[in-house]
Amino acid sequence: MLRQFWRKRGYYRQVRREKGEGVVPKGYVPVMVGREEEGAKFFIHIDMFKNDYFVSLLEMIAVEVGYENPGILRIPCHTQCFTHILNQISRINT
Repeated sequence: MLRQFWRKRGYYRQVRREKGEGVVPKGYVPVMVGREEEGAKFFIHIDMFKNDYFVSLLEMIAVEVGYENPGILRIPCHTQCFTHILNQISRINT
């Protein structure tokens, strides 16, 4: 079953493993959050990448883990913490 987390305009979705997981919805970027074993896949709407707070978060991550990242964008953060951050950013934008 696909479990999705939605905020107002659908800034992000968390994907639970399912047969249709390889399909990225139009206007979204796939992001892996967490460590290899415990990671969760998110689809982040492209509008989120225009948000100053989200850009700052990505810059902090780039400084921490480096700019070279083959494949899907990976964010080494706990999924609950990441969803909390996204919820806060979404709340600020409304």
